[in-house]
Amino acid sequence: MKKLVLLALALGFAMVAHAQYPFVSITQINQPIDLANCNDTSMVYGDTVKTVGVVVTDGGLSEVASGSVIGGLRPFIFLVDTANGGAPGPYKGLEMMAIYENAQGAFQANSLATQLFAGDIIEVTGYISAFENSNQLTTLDANSIVIVGSASAPNSTVVPVSDLNDQNRVNNVQDGNQWEGSFVELQNVTVTNVIPFGNGRVSFDVADGSGNVLNVSDRFLAQKTSAHQVVNPNSPAGANGTGSFVAPVPGTFYNSLKGVIRQSGNGCTGGGGRGFEINPFDDSHYNVGFAPPFISEVDRDPVVPNANQDVDIVATITDLDGSVDSVAIGWSADTSLSTLAFPVFNMPLALGSVDEYEFSIPKQANGTIVRYYIYAEDNEGNVSYYPNKPFSQPEPNYEFYTVRNNGLTIADVQFSLAGNGESPYLGKTVTVKGVVTASTKPHDLGYVYIQDTASGPYTGISLVGNPNLGNLFRNEWIEVSGDVQENFGFTQIAVSNVTRLNTYNTIQPLSIDPSDSAAYANGEWEKYESMLVKFENPNGGKIYITNPDVNFGDYMVGTDPNFGINKSARVLAGRQSSSAASSLWVQLVTDSVYETTDGAMFVGPIETSDTMNMDAVVGVLSYGFSNYRLLPRANDDFIGLNVELDSAARANPFSVEEVVSVARVEVYPNPASEWFKVTSAGHTNMSADIYDLNGRVILSSNSSNGEELEVNVSGLTNGIYLMRILDRDGNVLSTQKVIVRK
Repeated sequence: MKKLVLLALALGFAMVAHAQYPFVSITQINQPIDLANCNDTSMVYGDTVKTVGVVVTDGGLSEVASGSVIGGLRPFIFLVDTANGGAPGPYKGLEMMAIYENAQGAFQANSLATQLFAGDIIEVTGYISAFENSNQLTTLDANSIVIVGSASAPNSTVVPVSDLNDQNRVNNVQDGNQWEGSFVELQNVTVTNVIPFGNGRVSFDVADGSGNVLNVSDRFLAQKTSAHQVVNPNSPAGANGTGSFVAPVPGTFYNSLKGVIRQSGNGCTGGGGRGFEINPFDDSHYNVGFAPPFISEVDRDPVVPNANQDVDIVATITDLDGSVDSVAIGWSADTSLSTLAFPVFNMPLALGSVDEYEFSIPKQANGTIVRYYIYAEDNEGNVSYYPNKPFSQPEPNYEFYTVRNNGLTIADVQFSLAGNGESPYLGKTVTVKGVVTASTKPHDLGYVYIQDTASGPYTGISLVGNPNLGNLFRNEWIEVSGDVQENFGFTQIAVSNVTRLNTYNTIQPLSIDPSDSAAYANGEWEKYESMLVKFENPNGGKIYITNPDVNFGDYMVGTDPNFGINKSARVLAGRQSSSAASSLWVQLVTDSVYETTDGAMFVGPIETSDTMNMDAVVGVLSYGFSNYRLLPRANDDFIGLNVELDSAARANPFSVEEVVSVARVEVYPNPASEWFKVTSAGHTNMSADIYDLNGRVILSSNSSNGEELEVNVSGLTNGIYLMRILDRDGNVLSTQKVIVRK
């Protein structure tokens, strides 16, 4: 009785705040407009409302990184309607996105959100929207969340997979929509497919006894692997913690799986998503019944063999609920052979080991592609494969390597026989050579790409993770070593060593028809990833901006001004964040807001228009969020544009000598009206040069007190400038963009 009285009082107080907005229950928010005709849009979509709910997921468990939110975290909290004491039921669950736009126009996480705990009763004021067909309540401002009481942590409710998705993972909107946002339990499901993707993330599919399939996704810490660095300041893993989830093996049987339901629209609602999906938020939500052998720590030595070397394959194989009965390896140097027809050999235990198995593949001729897979069976007849094989797929998947007497090429790293496009050297350390096609220098992309001089596909790649990359200029011939990574389907090398070979070359862009929709749809653009390409009309005419804004900074170009999105290609500029890696030296952008959002532009923005046309546009072809897009490096990558752009004054290795340091340099305040102060720990007698955007030095200043440099900019007009800070020996410590604003 006491709890009910407190709840009633809490609800009364909740009605006072944000009184100008109507109170709408969570159940009312979730009512669809016309579910019978596949319109699952909320009846209050677009409205600003206030509601009350019981917190289901602790705020510290949310782990969705976002480069567009201050602090890098976009908190998501799930709520349940307070009716019946917060008991689960149809249309009673809701996802809250706890961010708001602050006075400066930047997105900021609500500070209270990550401090919430399951059972907190909160009043929320926000607006109703949807993401991928899943209803969301987005907080209105910093004061939108108010804790008004407490209750027991909400429980889950059992829901059959068939109420959510069918055998093709297509959503069952009529039965499943009522469970969107709710805490549910699935029972008696089997892992059918494990899906690793960018930055060490993983999801997996499960199926019930009738074959209905649901994806198990990773919105919370519970399903983050050790590769994930936490972004939530209140994470139970600690500020510098990581995830600890270990992905299951196809064939693993769960007695039960719990989590909150989200929708990734497909089927009759439209979209190409995953249907309904479940997101566990606690380790206890994974109740394993039995599991096949677990194959891990697979290693190949050497990674890149020559024609005189055998290749040793080693793997650790264990069984969590029994014993490993047999292990085998299938391999072949015949690329025309189905994996079902591979010769299979026993893979014995290594001498003196209880769980390490090994096999040597004999040496092969230079240029040979060798494919292989590993098979393990336990004492109960449960089987597993490496690489993972979907449960219903008869043919084993495989890894492969290429025999090279003279080392790998970029094409070897990029070319994949796998259907997912992943590099065969993923996670391996490689060494390749290439010509720099994009750099971090002024009037360039801001990211480093190299390309092989050999003409042909698969010859470009992205380089990341080493400060010495900042020394490089376009057209330099270099050699790099590093680990191959896949960043959400985009292949890159995390560089450990860079060698400048003191040779220079020019890569000519490969011509692509931006309206070749068949090539795009068939995945033929995969082979041009990270290459320097040119969008142009194959018939010699103009190309046009066919859609000046298709969201998130992308615009479309095509060979006919009337072509729609399906016969046009994407171009991106003006954004640098965790989700966008384009140039800040390109004026042509979809919205002038990008002048100071997602990185501050070095050139004045010109908004795209469907009246614009050009002869061609050059750039690096990138991939992300299921789309290919061209990344122009600077204004001079636009050829024959019918709008005048500023000229690009790019530095080259013959005119500028730079030394890049990892020193921490602070410039403040920025923007400034009179003075910039510059400090750098461990550095004294610094100096600074200020450049205009044409690359001209317009001001120089030296340190007066040894440790702090003051730069007087009172004589400069309002605008954007570059400040280059040097140490006492003339080495460049940092080059930063500064803004003078009076």
